[in-house]
Amino acid sequence: MSSNVGTVSKGQPDEVAVGIICNYMLQQNRPYSAVDVWNNLRQEYSKAQIIKCLDIGVERGILREKLISKQKVYFVDQSKIGKCGEEELQILNESIIAKNNRLIELNNEIKIVKNELKEYESALSIEEMIALQTTLEAQIKKMEERISGMATFAKNEVIDEKKKSELVAKLEYYQRQYKERKRIADRIVDAVCENINISRKKLMVS
Repeated sequence: MSSNVGTVSKGQPDEVAVGIICNYMLQQNRPYSAVDVWNNLRQEYSKAQIIKCLDIGVERGILREKLISKQKVYFVDQSKIGKCGEEELQILNESIIAKNNRLIELNNEIKIVKNELKEYESALSIEEMIALQTTLEAQIKKMEERISGMATFAKNEVIDEKKKSELVAKLEYYQRQYKERKRIADRIVDAVCENINISRKKLMVS
């Protein structure tokens, strides 16, 4: 245990130690035993030195003492505590409101980040995205072949209006599916590029 308090010839703690202990009590403004102060100051000073400093504070009228359940408790003489004016209270209230508002903002930001984290955790891995991309590309290729085949058939064959309507509906359906799967495949490619830090061109070549 370290001790930063020097002592004078009569075994009394120096003024620095007395000042630190008394200022601590003034700042906290609540009753403490010597053991409480010793623990709160992270055992920087010995218990004996703290007791001497507290007793000196009592002698100088800065602190008061009271025996509670056979334990001596020290507390600040309230007449030594300065009173806050209306202006100071207003400033403190405004500061508290500002800090509360900032706390709300930070909590909202934390919620957003947590939601984003959940999305990332539930997202596909790089390997899964690449596999899905391969599957979608195969589906897109088949759709391109179907669309091309339908267009060729429509050019070369004479068909009735009912058959034509059915073919047009199928063509539009496959075109929509093609666009949707191509969009998903593009998003997967972009996600893979972002995660492995590679350009789209290099990824498609590799």
